[in-house]
Amino acid sequence: MNETTQIRYIGESVTRLEDQRFLTGTGQFVDDVTLPGMVHMAILRSPQAHGWVREIDLSAAREMPGVLDAFAAADIEMALPDIPLRLAPFKGFERFLQKPIAVDKVRYVGEPVAVVIAENRYLAEDALAAIIVDIDPLPAVTTLDQAQIGDVLLHDAAGENVGAAYPVGRGDIEAAFKDAPYTRRERFVTNRHAACPLETRGLIGECDQSSGVLRLTGAAKVTFFNRRHLATAFGVEENQVELIELDVGGAFGARGELYPEDYLVLMAAQRVGRPVKWIEDRRENLMACNHSRDITCDLEIAATRDGEILGMRCEVRGDLGAYVRTNGGVVPSKAVQFSAGAVPNSGLCR
Repeated sequence: MNETTQIRYIGESVTRLEDQRFLTGTGQFVDDVTLPGMVHMAILRSPQAHGWVREIDLSAAREMPGVLDAFAAADIEMALPDIPLRLAPFKGFERFLQKPIAVDKVRYVGEPVAVVIAENRYLAEDALAAIIVDIDPLPAVTTLDQAQIGDVLLHDAAGENVGAAYPVGRGDIEAAFKDAPYTRRERFVTNRHAACPLETRGLIGECDQSSGVLRLTGAAKVTFFNRRHLATAFGVEENQVELIELDVGGAFGARGELYPEDYLVLMAAQRVGRPVKWIEDRRENLMACNHSRDITCDLEIAATRDGEILGMRCEVRGDLGAYVRTNGGVVPSKAVQFSAGAVPNSGLCR
């Protein structure tokens, strides 16, 4: 876009180009795509918030009519990768990364445990009910206070449930509070929420058996980052991974990050040698898609009697869930960054 074109759009109402095809029903979303020989994937998700996986029996599911394959972590030959962090990779987070499928332990309700590939979605979902999973339950960690006590560890090797902690400050905050005529302390809580776009997530995985090219249709937002890390995970060159983005029925920050399903649908396509489609239902969306916020801020100010703030200190804690995924560290760190508002450089805060 040249400078003349840019100036032409400044202050002008720009006509939308996509409305015609949406209003006439000719938009193309991932579930509108049907490929020759395409089959369907369904995911068995953990009903337990925390527990040891003792046994997964796939035999009955594999024998059901229309089922092409069923697999769990033990059936995957490639080394299972850690889903990488995209933003705010604070030191310590590397201990809490997620693999595409549960190996020995489940850590949240909805974590992938097993996968079924069948001729259609109905057969795939029916086969999930035939899978026998023995999970030895462990106490769940559901609050920040529980997490900090640390008597129940989600990730045993980490030795704690706190992903990262760091101080930020400037000025002499102790002096500001010592002589302040007025102080006040409050707790602010931002509840957890989830994005609920009209279109849930969906993917189609393909594997070209002759060239080894992997194609993922239904990608969105961060295609180059995702392509790079998928190539590393599957041991191929970056130009052997193609991500195809279509029309998207809402994202709200949640869609487009790397998720377990991005890996699983490509693994499924490799295993059966056919295109594999996975479309998330609403229940899966609420369990498996990234959540956000869930921040507690204990805030204290020191001020004069006429309301001039002399200093501020706070402790911000963010619940990132069972794993730190993709950009999970951004929200709590931004909460700290913006907590002081438009404070001049001479201000005191911590």
